[in-house]
Amino acid sequence: MGDQARWLLIVEKAYRGSIETQYADVLYCVPDLHRQSGGCDLALRGPAAGYALDTGPRPSLRLGGRTLDTLPHPPTSVAKLLAAGVTVLVEEDGLAALGRTAAERLLPGVRVIGGDDLAARWPSYEQVWFL
Repeated sequence: MGDQARWLLIVEKAYRGSIETQYADVLYCVPDLHRQSGGCDLALRGPAAGYALDTGPRPSLRLGGRTLDTLPHPPTSVAKLLAAGVTVLVEEDGLAALGRTAAERLLPGVRVIGGDDLAARWPSYEQVWFL
């Protein structure tokens, strides 16, 4: 990975609070953390691995008679993070749980990593955060 980032940010829970916080998802604060830390890596685990998949256009959600089309679209956020220089890692197990074609649908630039490999890297980070 070259120069090791100072902070590791880990996201495991997916779509938590999406309706309540339509203007921002858990990834909203990552650009600021990246800037403040001098660089960070983002690891997506479990259901959050789906954030790194190219899912096409942003879907809307219908609840009763109301359509919500302002929900965050995590793949768009991940693409912006990659463009800003954040290293995005996805754990193999979380990716495998999303189906046999999930690896083929990863956004360009996302790296796949084994769960044991991620844990082995923790000591090299200044800080490890679970978002």
